Amino acid sequence: MNSRLLVYARPLVSRFWEICLLRKGPEDTPYSPLLLVLLLVAGYLLDNLRTNLLLPEITAFQLAGILLVHTLFMVLVTVGLLSLFGYRARIIQTLTALSGTSIILSVLILPFNYISSLNPEKFTMVLLIIIAVQIWSLVILGHILSHALSVHRLTGVIIAIGYLILGLAALDYLLPATN
Repeated sequence: MNSRLLVYARPLVSRFWEICLLRKGPEDTPYSPLLLVLLLVAGYLLDNLRTNLLLPEITAFQLAGILLVHTLFMVLVTVGLLSLFGYRARIIQTLTALSGTSIILSVLILPFNYISSLNPEKFTMVLLIIIAVQIWSLVILGHILSHALSVHRLTGVIIAIGYLILGLAALDYLLPATN
């Protein structure tokens, strides 16, 4: 069974990696609502692990809220943008590309999260890596959105920056800091 899973997973991982390298777009992902759900669940579990490593003081309830808001925001904004631009048929593949590339980046950064949790004096190095990956993530998001919305890549990156700002504002509003 595990070898069968690898047979199916390897081309998907390769495809998401190609999107991360800006060589492919969301149109190159399979149209599969089931795959999308599986990726959303896998992303949730991976983000849960990463956040627990970085911020162990966050309660399970707070973490569930943060991850739920993040996922709902991604889905609602993507559906809204694609609907606004008249590309509703691209929703599943776009969300699949967003989820798959997010998982790839999370897997890449997970060892650094772990190092930081074991060795707090390495946090500055890890923070720089996280910032670099966040910038890469914005470029990937812009790339995916430019393909999905059929707009220039720069326009996609500008939309991605707006997406990030709105997402952070939504999290701040719904889950204010408790100091």
